[in-house]
Order: sequence, then structure tokens, then C-alpha cells
Amino acid sequence: MLLSKTGGDRATAYVMSNKIARRRGLLVCTWLGSDRQNCWALVEPNEPKLLKQGVVGGPRRDNHCSAAVATDTDGTLHLMVGAHFGTFDHYRMPPDREAWEPVADGQAICQAATYPSLVGDSAGTLHLAYRQEQGGRDPRLCYARRPRDGKWSAPRVLVTSAVTEHSWLTNAIEVGPKGRLHLVFTNTLPVADAGPDARYYGASHLYSDDAGETWRQFGRAEPLKEPAPAATLSRIEGDTLDPARIETKYGGAPGPLNSYYHKILLSNATIDEGGRPWVIMHNLLTRAASLFRHDDADGWVATPLLDAVRSVLPGFHIQHCGQLSRRRDGTIEAVLMVAPEGERAWGTKGTELVRLLVGPAGAIRKTELVCLREADMPHWLPSLERWCGHAPIERPALLYTRGINAGGYQHNRNSVNTEVWLKLQ
Repeated sequence: MLLSKTGGDRATAYVMSNKIARRRGLLVCTWLGSDRQNCWALVEPNEPKLLKQGVVGGPRRDNHCSAAVATDTDGTLHLMVGAHFGTFDHYRMPPDREAWEPVADGQAICQAATYPSLVGDSAGTLHLAYRQEQGGRDPRLCYARRPRDGKWSAPRVLVTSAVTEHSWLTNAIEVGPKGRLHLVFTNTLPVADAGPDARYYGASHLYSDDAGETWRQFGRAEPLKEPAPAATLSRIEGDTLDPARIETKYGGAPGPLNSYYHKILLSNATIDEGGRPWVIMHNLLTRAASLFRHDDADGWVATPLLDAVRSVLPGFHIQHCGQLSRRRDGTIEAVLMVAPEGERAWGTKGTELVRLLVGPAGAIRKTELVCLREADMPHWLPSLERWCGHAPIERPALLYTRGINAGGYQHNRNSVNTEVWLKLQ
């Protein structure tokens, strides 16, 4: 279903921000328009039919300022409008209304903030994770929360990066069936033995069993001492530096081939009925990815995904920005962005979306294309509807962008129009 022809070139980005929610059987979808305003639509999914459409908030700084949606137990929808080195704005849609209203204590919150990731727990508390960078340097993983009848807390710095340059953290927060919070984030390390400009691209995970009061890592008895230096944390892929994840010379010309994009390692996380976190971890150096899940007995266990992709698209490799969710029957659903072997830029022509269905033991049950192929038009920036324990779904809906990538860095403010599509089946 076509929702818009005036989406921006990051219309349905970014992986940490949920963009679809349900209320009374209807879908609420959000995306960023080419005028840098956050758009939303109310959809009847069974017909399907577009019922209402509008904008929330004013024009933002650039194409990095998309919103994140979360669902409260009382049916209220919460929307955190994003920023790029700025402040966030919190809106809500009460269950008896079909319009967004500003939350008084949630306007211009957080500082030097980008990429909101927002979830609501069973007690009605909102949990927000985001990247903070002052002047585009020294990235930090930050966290704030808001009880249903309270106000937003002061932000806390949970983790400081081991590198000082402008970096992706790909920060994503999720809540499990028993209330455990999970945070996954990119952990880039300098590698002195490989040269002064070498970087290792890894990722880490934190969890909290007390609604964000303290944070821990699997296998470690003591809680995190905040802020924790990223280099001291355990990593999802293992604590040995894998040579395949080391780039000996970080940098390059500005644009979508710069090493900066090699840091986009993670999907969002999803949590199964047993409380196990799942996350896709990419390697942009090898153009492959694995689906990791955490088992108490075995730790982080990986299922490689490249062969499954090539079973439907021979000669393709995996780009970054994978997405995860789950179905009511426990099936894990993944959507990957893939491209022909010779194409390496983000959002390049020929980019396609591949859906994988995965069983609870990590076995891939089905692989299929999401869209009909178009050699000269990318289908990209997938955004899967998140699983929500107090608003369960049979299977997630999917938003994606059909249209060109205007570039990166200097091209963050552009007038490119793209199409925004909603896939229901």
C-alpha cells in the first residue's frame, strides 16, 4: 500500500526507531517527509484503506530526525520526534483521540541527541535510549525514563565510546516479557597493533531487571559503573578481536562509501517468549551478517544469513540496517537490505529487501523477496513493526522506502522525494 510520494531520502530510517503501532485494529505509521517534517498515517489494514494522514511537529534540522513510536498499556501511543545533535520532542495520542498532542515535560528534552529508541513497559514507564555527541564527536550511549504519572528523568550516560570520531552507535532498546530491558549498541575499538587509524567493528549488550535503575552484562556479577568505557565491556560476537572485523585505515572521502558506515552493525533487538534477546549483527567489510541469540547455557549463538539470501538472489551481498520482530507463534522475522555484489554504497540502485522466517532454535525456515525487483530503483530502509507484549500481533507489518539515496554528510538537507510503502502480508 502506497502511503506517500513525498517521503524524504531517509523516509523510513533508522533501525533503532519503531515506526508502526496498532490501536483498535488500526495501524499508525510514521515516516520523515522530504520537507523534514515527521508524517503519520492511520490505516485500516483489512481493506486496506488510508483513513487519515498528517504531520506532527515542525520541520526538523535534516533527514536524520525521524520519530520513534511506543505503545502504553492503556492504549496511548507515544511518539518521540528525533533530532540530529539537537533535542527531542515528545507527543502522545490518547486512546480516545486520533491526533497527536505535545507532552508538557517532553519538549526539547535531551541535548546533542540523535536516533531515539523508545519502548513502554507493562507498568507504563517509557524508556528512551539515544546517541549523544557534542560537536559531532565523543559519542555516548544515553538513557532516560518517564513513569506514566511522572516526568522525564535527567538523562544518564551509560557508555562512553572507545573512539572519539563521529560514530554510529546503532543504539536500540527493547523490553522482554518479564520486564527486562535490553540495549544493543555498536562498540568500535581502536586497534593499535594494526596501525594508528585501524578500527575494530564490534557490538555489545546491556540489560536491566529494575526498570533501568541499574544495568548489567551477561556473565558479570557486578552492575555497570556509569559511565562505562566501551572498551571494558563484553561483546556479542566474542571478546577476541576477529581479523575480519578490522579495517586498517579508517576514513575516506565524505559520502556513502566512507568507513563511517561500517559502524552500522546492528538491527534492533527482539525478545522471544523465553526472554532471549535476538539481534542481527552485520559486517560491512565482508558484506555478510549473522542472527545472534543469547542462551543461558551457550551464550551468544550465531546463525549466518548470507547463504539464505543467495538462495533467492545469487550474487547479492548483505547491506546494513537489518530489522527484527517476532510473530505471535514465536517465529522470528528478519528483513535484510541486500545489493548486487559490485554495489557497495548505502541505498545504491538495485538494493532489495529479503524476508527470513526463523525458528526458535535459529533454523531458517523460509526466505523470500519482499518486492518485485527493479534494477534502477532501490527498495530499502525497512522498518518492521515491533512486537509489544501488551499489544500482541499475529505478524508484523513493514514500512520501506522506494527511491534514491541523495548521499550523506553534505546532502542531509535535500529535496529528493521518495515513495513510502506499507506491506501488510
